[in-house]
Amino acid sequence: MNRLKNKVALISGALGGQGQVAVAKFIEEGAQVFATDLAPSPHGEVASLLESGSDKLAYLGGDLCDSELLDQLVNMAITKFGQIDVLFSNHGVMVGKPFLDTTIEELDRVLAINLRAPFLLSQLVAKQMVQRGSGGSIVHNSSVGGIVGFPTMAAYGASKAGLAQLARSMATDLAEYGIRVNAICPGVVDTPMPERYVEGLGVDKQTVFQEMEQMHLMKRLGRPEEIVNLALFLASDESSFMTGSVIPIDGGLTAI
Repeated sequence: MNRLKNKVALISGALGGQGQVAVAKFIEEGAQVFATDLAPSPHGEVASLLESGSDKLAYLGGDLCDSELLDQLVNMAITKFGQIDVLFSNHGVMVGKPFLDTTIEELDRVLAINLRAPFLLSQLVAKQMVQRGSGGSIVHNSSVGGIVGFPTMAAYGASKAGLAQLARSMATDLAEYGIRVNAICPGVVDTPMPERYVEGLGVDKQTVFQEMEQMHLMKRLGRPEEIVNLALFLASDESSFMTGSVIPIDGGLTAI
């Protein structure tokens, strides 16, 4: 407990399956959290925490592809809590289409959300970390889809591979300022995103999920809290000697 005491965390994708858990766990560990997602108003665990009157949480909804919103987000977080010590770049979108059928518009959307937005948001956060002179931690939520190839995931895989490489490159540029940058690469996690992906394919959902489970050595999907626990570790000072790492957390999927 209190691994993030006196730290302020900015969490994107805060209303998704992993995001909701991240907000709750980061607060539980002592952080103040500024959360963001596409929806103008929060729901689920984030809404419950806000309705309870928690002074450790604030929320701003909007499209992270909007550079003006990114500026507003960072400025509001600093105005509210005084600083940003941690960025958990957790948002993302998946398009499930064969490579030959993926449109330019779909490719541009995936790259804008999964790569351009984390790049620009990280840049803004890192600049204020450098200005403060107290270091910080940036954690990108990539995917095993950025490590190995999967059918119908060309655009998504390319964006997540780019995000992992972004983490490595950022780490080399920001080490001198005491800013650590790492990426996590989850396998298939039991959240709404893979469900929407499978529904979009127009195939039998139960069969596909059974196949997904069998892809992992542990023969099951990951749980959101398992992924968030790794992000929490990387956000905390317990990982003070880690930067530039790209870490699979995939139930053994990439070991096969």
